[in-house]
Amino acid sequence: MNYTSAALAAAALVLSLAARGGAQAYKNTIVGVALSPAHMPNFSSADLSGFFDQAAVIGNHIVWICEWESMPPFGQIKAVHDMAVSDELKFHFYLSPIALFGGRKNPAIPKSVGGTSFADPKVREAYKDEVLTLASLNPDVLGLATEVNFLAQNSTEYAAFVSLVGETYQAVKRKYPDQVVTISFQWDVMKSQKQFDRLKQFAGIVDVYSFTSYPDAFGVPQKVPDDYYSGIRQYLPTQRVGISEFGWSSAPPSSEREQAAFYGRIPELMAPVRPEYVSLALLHDVNVFSGELERLNHVGLRLIDDEPKPSWMTIVNLPEMH
Repeated sequence: MNYTSAALAAAALVLSLAARGGAQAYKNTIVGVALSPAHMPNFSSADLSGFFDQAAVIGNHIVWICEWESMPPFGQIKAVHDMAVSDELKFHFYLSPIALFGGRKNPAIPKSVGGTSFADPKVREAYKDEVLTLASLNPDVLGLATEVNFLAQNSTEYAAFVSLVGETYQAVKRKYPDQVVTISFQWDVMKSQKQFDRLKQFAGIVDVYSFTSYPDAFGVPQKVPDDYYSGIRQYLPTQRVGISEFGWSSAPPSSEREQAAFYGRIPELMAPVRPEYVSLALLHDVNVFSGELERLNHVGLRLIDDEPKPSWMTIVNLPEMH
């Protein structure tokens, strides 16, 4: 899932101006959450400050996903990074160069680049430059794309992008050898369509394999098999693995209580995966998505007005995971 970058750019701008008091001590666990203050996209500096305090109550990191075609200024990304660091929270940043709408099968390239394909030399150079600029921040995790297996629908662009990731990974490692690099794959789609061979194509060009999952298509959380995620280790038995987006919508036909029941299963569902991180998709519900993606507005632990859902206390009370 990706947010509209305009909304998150605004978040970063407010954050850079907001004065905050003492930071909330973070929870020592691998759980984290995506940047999502209350009342988003129409939030206040107090909402943003509250987000960081609440994020520390439940986890040890925050995640920001930005679409490449509408990136906020670097200074705003740095402001979010610096605030996370000042709160002793880890900072995960994902660049998303694949269009969110239209089936996620097309590149999402800034118009200023002057190209429309990952095979275009000027697009490839611009992408590598963007990633290297982001790597200069030394985020704890740097994602080069999100849910890349969707792009496989477009075989020409997918092949070009896989080679671009390889070139970019090498460029990052030459300049920032300690930078942790990842790519995310949409697990629900990968599992249902048996796309597991896609993982091999990124061997040696990512440090961590990340996965996203929104399995509320099962209807009720009890129907999610205990071994639903264990297949990750079947194909990646020794590789580093993380869960970069994890969500269950509380929108009908589901409910807030069913959402809480799903989140309560995180320890058992993740036990066979042994991930380095589990990033929850939203802290607060948002008013960002529309159409076929509208249900994603409701995967937060708290309502858009900051009222807690049952999921909030479920996550607060989760045992620490390491």
